[in-house]
Amino acid sequence: MDPIAAIGNIATALIFLVAAITFWWTWRHDHREQLEQQAAQTREELQTIVGDCNRFLRPLGQESPYPILHTATAITKEFCTRLGAFPQGEDVKALLDKEDLLLSICVEGWIGSSQVRHMVDLAEEVEHKASSHNLQGKLLLICHASFLLAGLVAKVCSPESFYAELRKVKPPSYPKAKVEYILNTITVDLQERICKRFDDKGTEGISDKEAIQRSLYFIQTAAGIFINLEDEELMHLAKERWKFKPFYPDSDPIMEKIERASSLPQRFEQVIRLLDDFKGYLNPCDYVDLLNLIEPVRAICIKCETPTKSVESVSRK
Repeated sequence: MDPIAAIGNIATALIFLVAAITFWWTWRHDHREQLEQQAAQTREELQTIVGDCNRFLRPLGQESPYPILHTATAITKEFCTRLGAFPQGEDVKALLDKEDLLLSICVEGWIGSSQVRHMVDLAEEVEHKASSHNLQGKLLLICHASFLLAGLVAKVCSPESFYAELRKVKPPSYPKAKVEYILNTITVDLQERICKRFDDKGTEGISDKEAIQRSLYFIQTAAGIFINLEDEELMHLAKERWKFKPFYPDSDPIMEKIERASSLPQRFEQVIRLLDDFKGYLNPCDYVDLLNLIEPVRAICIKCETPTKSVESVSRK
């Protein structure tokens, strides 16, 4: 072969090799930069969710959570507006016997309470942020845990919960009690009852308050695990599909599927399925911690889907 031609071929090959290496290096650099940006954005969103959970935990940390007390007071104030200008003790007692009107009073008082609505808004805010397109794949564990949290708060802090306790309130029995004294007694009684209901472990062995707290800690713990992963691990999990299995056979009516899928027990089962699917990627101790955090919440999810007789009786009227 002509030496000049050989040198030319070698030079061409070297140029091609340098170009290939340059292209690979540029692609690798851009890919790494893109991966770092996506991971940083995902961590930022997870950290925001952790912060929102902390904001939610703050009012729950008190012995008598002020959103619950505030709502009970707002309901009593709404109760007073239904008594007329110059109420008598008999008027108060008569109003307590009107079940359908009491439910309306609880709804109006609940709407008028900024504190309980703030709790609901916080839960919905966590739910909204956890629905980000960055939290996909195995990271959907955060999303579905937030769905469970929002559903729990909506049930536990619902107007029906306050109504169930207002129906149990007993005004002072002596006939000459002043209206102001009767109303104050009703307010204090309702506050005590709703706080006790919120803290009562009952036969389930877990209170409504603890169920919400556990759900918040679960989200925080899972988010913390994701945040501490390396960039490549985090983004791999975001792209890794989870093993989806339909809850119900195709023969079930569509509305029945929707109702069951949106129920608290099924939201809970969805979280458990995602956690089990994520098990292989977790440190065994982390998996046990997450499972121990969320498992007791199952009992409250089942309890919340069982309406009280008093609410059922009013809904049938």
